[in-house]
Amino acid sequence: MRTTIRYFLIALVMLAAVTAFAQFPIPSEAGLNYNYVHSNAPPAGCGCFTMQGASGWAAFDFVHNFALVGEIGMERGANILGSSKDLMLVSYTAGPRYTWHRQSRFTPFGQALIGGAHASGSYAPAENGLAGSNSFVMIIGGGVNVALTKRFTLQALQADYYLTHFSNGTNNHQNNLRLGIGFSVSMGANRR
Repeated sequence: MRTTIRYFLIALVMLAAVTAFAQFPIPSEAGLNYNYVHSNAPPAGCGCFTMQGASGWAAFDFVHNFALVGEIGMERGANILGSSKDLMLVSYTAGPRYTWHRQSRFTPFGQALIGGAHASGSYAPAENGLAGSNSFVMIIGGGVNVALTKRFTLQALQADYYLTHFSNGTNNHQNNLRLGIGFSVSMGANRR
């Protein structure tokens, strides 16, 4: 129940930010995504588990078809690998996004984001006697947006390679797959 309330409060804050963001004078876009992450945190072999969560992002156009994107994401996994352990991962990243055929109804995009992440919960590195719960993050991927109206867009699919460097006692990196779906709102000159 506490997790549901936490997600609701985060979504409420992100919606308030989007409303304030709408007053911004330069061409811009803001969105909210549901994320599914397939993770392989343990070293040697897959030892895979899944996490679910959300991310909020804002994009500011700076050159034709290029935008600067800032994103905050939060994913959570429970009962990891059949244990009673849980993991909460919060990431904060930024980087460039390129969008093809911007005036079309279907607009593919690619992006490369870098930043940091913090892990908490009983499966987090610091909880397992390993150094640190903070990590470098790199998210490279893309997706396809579908225009619903002049201002609203459905992010029909986003697929990302999601690299983290949490301490795991062996190679200190995790190769993750992130899939997302969401929506965005365009402001200023970005309106179709």
